[in-house]
Amino acid sequence: MALITGGGRGIGLSIASRLASEGCKVVINDRDADVARRAADEIRRSGGTAGDVGGSVTDPTDSEAMVGAAGELFGGLDIVVNNAGLTADDWLHRMPDETWDLVVDVCLTGTFNVCRSAARLLRKDPREIRYHRKVVNIASIQGIYGAPANVNYSAAKAGVIGVTKSLAREWAGQKINVNAVAPGYIKGTRLSGPRDDAGRLGIAPEMITKIEEQIPIGRPGFPEDVAAAVAFLSSSESDYVTGQVLEMHGGLEFVQLV
Repeated sequence: MALITGGGRGIGLSIASRLASEGCKVVINDRDADVARRAADEIRRSGGTAGDVGGSVTDPTDSEAMVGAAGELFGGLDIVVNNAGLTADDWLHRMPDETWDLVVDVCLTGTFNVCRSAARLLRKDPREIRYHRKVVNIASIQGIYGAPANVNYSAAKAGVIGVTKSLAREWAGQKINVNAVAPGYIKGTRLSGPRDDAGRLGIAPEMITKIEEQIPIGRPGFPEDVAAAVAFLSSSESDYVTGQVLEMHGGLEFVQLV
């Protein structure tokens, strides 16, 4: 059974759909409960088993509730995918506190909240452990290489990598594998969509073309690429892999967004 935060759309929905297609029961979380419900309905129409739960990962009470709902729906928890995230780009010298706090709270504190809440279902008496459980955190290449006008997002995702590596060691004796996937430019997400009225949360169309032309492998990444990596790190085939960060960027390690 898997819990996917921010699973109502984009990369999160692709991850949930992939895991469900491989026989995993999934619980989709989204801050917007209606979005989570529609995503779960979509998976059920495709023949998968899915539940949904609303709530913000920034709220420890919500994190407890979503983990509890996942356990109640399907009787336990084997996989946690911390996918919830957002960007709010601005230059550091003019970034307001609320913009910094928002991104760090969702991307980093949200990952901490969900992992802490999930511990009570993932951790078991070593004598009762019969198979590995998995935590997969969605980081970003910006957390490794940085990006201008994204110091909040880069810092938060670097923190997610730190959480991943520390928790991998902390939970290794429980046979809980903790890894991260660090995507680069992924087409079809809010990051690659049109900008809002403030010029944030997206990339201008001409920049999208410029970025895609620079990708060495010759094509952009898609949510399904990330989902495939998460599926591997969630499977028994990755039982000997922990504390690792899988970069997925087609060879384009650094993306100039502004």
